[in-house]
Amino acid sequence: DCLARISQTQDWKTAAFRYMDFHPNSPSLLMALVTTEDTVLLYNESFENKSCLKDLDQKHITCVAFRPWSQELAVGCSAGVCLWMSNRRSQLYRQIRHIQGTHHMRILEEKGHTYVTSLQWNEDGTILVSASLGSKHIILWEPDYQQKMRLIPDPASKSSISLLRFSPDFKEILCASCSNGASVCQLDRSMWRYLEQVPIKGRIQTAVWTTCSSHLLFVKEGSTRLYSRTKEEEVLLLKRPQPSWRIDMVANMQEVCCSGEWRHCGQPLTIAMDPLGNYLAVIFKHQSFVLLCLLAPARRGPPVTTPVKFIECDGDAMTDAEVYPTCMAFAAVRCNNFENKRVLVICWSTTHIQSFAINSQNAIETQGPQFMD
Repeated sequence: DCLARISQTQDWKTAAFRYMDFHPNSPSLLMALVTTEDTVLLYNESFENKSCLKDLDQKHITCVAFRPWSQELAVGCSAGVCLWMSNRRSQLYRQIRHIQGTHHMRILEEKGHTYVTSLQWNEDGTILVSASLGSKHIILWEPDYQQKMRLIPDPASKSSISLLRFSPDFKEILCASCSNGASVCQLDRSMWRYLEQVPIKGRIQTAVWTTCSSHLLFVKEGSTRLYSRTKEEEVLLLKRPQPSWRIDMVANMQEVCCSGEWRHCGQPLTIAMDPLGNYLAVIFKHQSFVLLCLLAPARRGPPVTTPVKFIECDGDAMTDAEVYPTCMAFAAVRCNNFENKRVLVICWSTTHIQSFAINSQNAIETQGPQFMD
């Protein structure tokens, strides 16, 4: 029940698809998709060829994370972290592109570190950070050296961690509590340092960093408001520049307008950031669509969000069952002209997988008020 409560997946207990992740360095689209049967499916760019990663010890899967510059996949589950490795041996890009071969798995275990809730790799894939319901600390794993380190993000907190989010510059990591508040820590190969407590009441339901690492966008449990932890201009303190932060409200998403159409949206369940930094996608509780917003930087303060499209399911409509999105993720796909194309992949309750390519034709900025105060 606790996993379902903190999950960012619509109807986590019964959803056919619970979580997805894209490989950050693959020359073509490579996706890992978690099913309700605790199986991880690996898909290529055509969503046709797939491999299945399944093991008796791999139960209650909550998250997966591709290892950067590698053909390995970390899976968070009740036993701890399952690390899958392809049996292929060839050049790096070929390994990543053809990860759908045979695999072997080993479990990264630590006493009490059970029911993993979140996984994050560092920039070069040498350190894996994991959080779990079974303990209030996080673990830094170095799989290549079979070493690990236990760290407590906030010594004053007695709660476990539900969500980890590295900033895109990998200088900070958000550690959101399962019960109340969050902390931000500095983490690299040579140093671990607690930076600050995020000054909010309540649990963070979902959070993403902007690509510039200057804004942490988040939504609290039970709220319709999108907030930003915004980095202000640096000030001199003891002759050292130190960043100063503040919390701003970005938008109230209770009622949203796109192209003149107002819709009741309500509470965001999960938000996803475009890897190129221009778009934000939102899944709401008990709603049948995904909201796509354009992000624009402000001269001072948090970014400005402009709703541009309500994305509906483009699958077979011949069903009496309610159709709603369960999970989603962005990917940047390199085209033949060497430009990156944005793709938002959405899993629907009907098991349909929708790939929504974002361009200037299908995402046009609207004019006038878009959020109801």
